[in-house]
Amino acid sequence: MTGDDSGKPLDEGVADLHMHTTASDGTLTVAERVALAEERSLSAIAITDHDTLSADLSEPVTTIGSVDVIAGVEVRADLFNTKIEILGYFLDPADEQLQELLAQAREFRTRRNTELVERLARVADLDITYESLADSVEGALGRPHLAEVLVENGRVDSIQEAFNEYLARDGEVYVPMERLDAPAVIETLHAAGGVTSLAHPGRIRADTKQVEQMVERLVELGIDGLEVWYPYGAVTAVDDLPITPDRALELAHRYDLIPTGGSDCHGPGSEKFRLGEVRVPVETVDALRARHAELAAERAEKP
Repeated sequence: MTGDDSGKPLDEGVADLHMHTTASDGTLTVAERVALAEERSLSAIAITDHDTLSADLSEPVTTIGSVDVIAGVEVRADLFNTKIEILGYFLDPADEQLQELLAQAREFRTRRNTELVERLARVADLDITYESLADSVEGALGRPHLAEVLVENGRVDSIQEAFNEYLARDGEVYVPMERLDAPAVIETLHAAGGVTSLAHPGRIRADTKQVEQMVERLVELGIDGLEVWYPYGAVTAVDDLPITPDRALELAHRYDLIPTGGSDCHGPGSEKFRLGEVRVPVETVDALRARHAELAAERAEKP
């Protein structure tokens, strides 16, 4: 699906710009992502793992087979005391400041997950430790892995039930996580050549006015894009969102932001296996490339 000027989905898009691999909480490797993208006639994908750049990506963009693979990331950040997530595209994996920022974000996640596992072991009567679970998974341990443990041990019947009962914000063992400041995230991603976009504004826990104020503030901070096309309907009725895709597209036009989009696919077995179900047009990819070229030129000019 892509979007026309109404913000509604179409079917002829060429790229999926939001997905996760085994480097964070996805279930497929980069190579498996590429193979599936080729099967689904995608010419470009962005790997946007949580707080980490896949070790398989050494350049801002790499052509593998017939697919351009964009080095990206999804970083949790704080704005107005509210959690948001910022996507970065065409990043330089060798950038030291970027890697330091992501290491700090992962440390926040490790501390939160350690406490989460301790609570889950106690409440659900499970013989688990953070160390044993972390050693048993590929990539970074996350809540989807804990959901799988709950299903495997018969505490719930599905991944979704695991989140609803235990792991989601209103769940029995939920633990909040420290967040990086949004200005620092945008500045660091830009310094690493990365083009930035606010991820899924319709999922932000705020009302319409507050989310629109967040977008305005992010524009002041230099954000480049806004994720317009996203599979909200899989979880929440679109009409119930604080910001609908139509409204997000209006905001993108108002502030001259690049409208981005992606499936947020986590892979088979995750209940978020939807690679290519959201697609963006070639114009979006071209706009991101052009902005990356501007940022790269700015980097080259610095002493």
